[in-house]
Amino acid sequence: MGTRMPTDPSVKEGVMGKAERRKKIIEGAARLFACKRFDEVLMDDVAQTTGVAKGTVYSYFADKEELYFAVVFDGISRLNQELLFKVNKRIAPDKKLREMIQALISFQNKNLIFFKLMYIEDTKSETGQGRHRKLWETERIKQLEAIETVLHNGAQQQLFTVRNPKTEARILRDMVRSILISNLSAGDKKMTTKQMVEMIMDIFLWGIAKKAE
Repeated sequence: MGTRMPTDPSVKEGVMGKAERRKKIIEGAARLFACKRFDEVLMDDVAQTTGVAKGTVYSYFADKEELYFAVVFDGISRLNQELLFKVNKRIAPDKKLREMIQALISFQNKNLIFFKLMYIEDTKSETGQGRHRKLWETERIKQLEAIETVLHNGAQQQLFTVRNPKTEARILRDMVRSILISNLSAGDKKMTTKQMVEMIMDIFLWGIAKKAE
């Protein structure tokens, strides 16, 4: 048998379409940004991780900051599309709320890298003034508005008592994040997605007061 020659990255790149190649770069960069600080990640590392030439990375992203935000926006955009789909379904508001909570938990549970990056970015966007930070805050507001819409519809149908939909939407979203963080460190006592959804629904709608028997 002859010696197998190493494959030139440019050859591999040639068989991929632009969208597929961009997705591959984003996924590789996501893994790096999730385990290293922003300043520790080099574009050389991204190229090596994704198996493409460094020049190819730069042909898609002008610099590391643009690549980083492409990573976090990719995650939040896909999540927001799913939430908007739930909002537009022709079902009762309480069922919509349950499906939205399940969508939030399922997506972030299956995409832990994006969940970690979104959590990091949330802590920065509140004080950040740059263009990317403002765009990030816009995407997060879309999530809150989707939840607000369901709460408002539920109040109209007398299913919910809504006092401040903006605040209550933020509380619900933060409950999802808190339970996910707690579940990550729960070891062999991890809850299933269904259990997490039921806990959030129960506490958010009814509180923790003992129910009458």
